[in-house]
Amino acid sequence: MPTSKHRTPKSSRRPARTNISSPETTLPVPIQPHDPPPALPELSEMSGNDREIDLSALSPRQQAALPIVACIPTIAQAARAANVGESTLRRWLTNPAFSACLAELRRQSANIARQKLLALTPLCASVLADAMHDPDPAIRLRAVHYTLSFNLRATELENLRSDLHNLESAVSLLQQPA
Repeated sequence: MPTSKHRTPKSSRRPARTNISSPETTLPVPIQPHDPPPALPELSEMSGNDREIDLSALSPRQQAALPIVACIPTIAQAARAANVGESTLRRWLTNPAFSACLAELRRQSANIARQKLLALTPLCASVLADAMHDPDPAIRLRAVHYTLSFNLRATELENLRSDLHNLESAVSLLQQPA
């Protein structure tokens, strides 16, 4: 009798989950995971990522280490990955030119990450809307919790933005000559 490889019998395999489409989804066209995220030209224009980082004040070793240091969380790990001594990296971090380049590189990286996350927002909203119609009540409850939580945060941010704008307007009025 031939021996078979270890396989799970078909009867004990878990059924594939199906997405439940809903007419109540607020998006006009359902977004599938394989669809590319929508382009955000206005955000990329505002991001300031077109500014070049001036590396002329840095040595070739510093220039090579800069992107490594920008993405590794600890000085010890970054020094090992960049193949420099930890004390050397600490000295570089006190150098105003190196620190400025590092700060600008991190700022640009964060802007790119925000743009990519923002482009995924419609897909996330669609998935969350589908989860609200899942047959499992625990999944529906978590989807509702996340939706309400995100809405509350968005409202708080919009209120802060409005308050900041009002404060900036008041300060500019006070600074005008009488």
